[in-house]
Amino acid sequence: MDPVLVLAQGTLATDPGGQVRTRVTVRNVGDIVAQYRVEVLGEAARWSTVVPQHVSVLPGESEEQTVEIVFRPPPAPAAPVGTIPFGVRCVSLENRDVAAVVEGDVVVSPVQGLDVRLRPDGPKGARAGRFRVELRNTGTTDLSVSLEVADAAELLRFVLAPQVVEVPAGRTVPAYLAVQARNPKLLGKPVPHAFTVTYRVSRSDRVGELPGTFEQRAVIRKLWIVLALLLVVAAVLGYLWLRGQGGAAVLREGTPPPVEIAELEPVPGGVRVVWVHSPYATAYGIQEWTKGVAGTSSEVVDDPVQTRFLWEGLTEGEHCFQVRAVAGDVPGSFGEEMCETVPPAEAIATETPEPTETAAAPAGAPFEPQGFYVRWGNFPQDDTANAGAADTMVAALQGAGALGVQLKNSADSTAFQEGANGVPNWVVFTEGFPDEPTAQAECQRFKAVASQCIVQRGVQ
Repeated sequence: MDPVLVLAQGTLATDPGGQVRTRVTVRNVGDIVAQYRVEVLGEAARWSTVVPQHVSVLPGESEEQTVEIVFRPPPAPAAPVGTIPFGVRCVSLENRDVAAVVEGDVVVSPVQGLDVRLRPDGPKGARAGRFRVELRNTGTTDLSVSLEVADAAELLRFVLAPQVVEVPAGRTVPAYLAVQARNPKLLGKPVPHAFTVTYRVSRSDRVGELPGTFEQRAVIRKLWIVLALLLVVAAVLGYLWLRGQGGAAVLREGTPPPVEIAELEPVPGGVRVVWVHSPYATAYGIQEWTKGVAGTSSEVVDDPVQTRFLWEGLTEGEHCFQVRAVAGDVPGSFGEEMCETVPPAEAIATETPEPTETAAAPAGAPFEPQGFYVRWGNFPQDDTANAGAADTMVAALQGAGALGVQLKNSADSTAFQEGANGVPNWVVFTEGFPDEPTAQAECQRFKAVASQCIVQRGVQ
């Protein structure tokens, strides 16, 4: 016959990391001595102990054995929260079909715990500094924390994103803070500006403050001038002051923080840019400029998960890059620049046969353009006055950033038409576009370099 179990307490209460005890009485209503194993069922079984686990009970209603059960839930944040049901099963060692179960509940009280720290990512600068607020939930319940930042002297402006942070139990969530001095400092020693980050836990009276300091540095740290160059120095200082005023961008709420470049990997004729992923980015913008050359170039990466981009078609020399995050239609500010020396691209010899008036250039391997392609220009092979014009166009397109530009003999393809009197053309083109709109976009982008372009459909 099944044993009879009596649980001393049906509902128990404890804190995470604490313990609570109860007793279970086992009675043998059979006719012979029975051996039983007592065990806990449910989620509480992982952090419970049965003492003793095996009991021997004499028959008779007056005979019984008492087993003590200790529940020790783990400390926060790994502890469960709320009412945890459990069962105590007593099963015969001789016959597994002889068993009984009694049920109860362990109520584990919730615990709130929050560790907030201010991390300086770039606490010094002439224009702005960067900080990170790390919020670590050490409790067992999710928290909603609101953040505010201010300086008593009102000499700084701030951008804090996000201002309300949802911190799940056991997780660490960052918030990003940009600090900028309201008035630029042209000369003199660095000036420290103190500010305070205040955090408040919703539905709680918990409030805390984190002190921080932004060190504003002068735009011009050392000034070497002589009396004979006072006029030149005055002009330079005026220019730097105006640039500082114009460069003080109005920080907007929701603007993503600057993106840091992790590494620049030089390759022949290009650089692979690797940056740190931004959790706020829906796209990235990359800016490039060459040392000693005026003007910049830019590229857009639409994939928010992508953190590397191969910039090809660069000239030999030192090139500098910056990356910024774009959140929807709101672009962030560029991060710090990083420069790398680009090795020369591997030369690809293009043999241009000597034009003749009576014979076409020898044909090479058969070739057909793939997908949609952009034809930048045709150059008759018998035009001695413009010899090398095709190579010049290829170099100009590559220098402007066009990728995959090719030079082919029209005699090798049925898609390219030959010139007058059956003389082949040298054809400059870019192939492999997945659809016509993509090819048209490439055509419009570099049309000013090639003067003309035609989108056509090749082999699909």
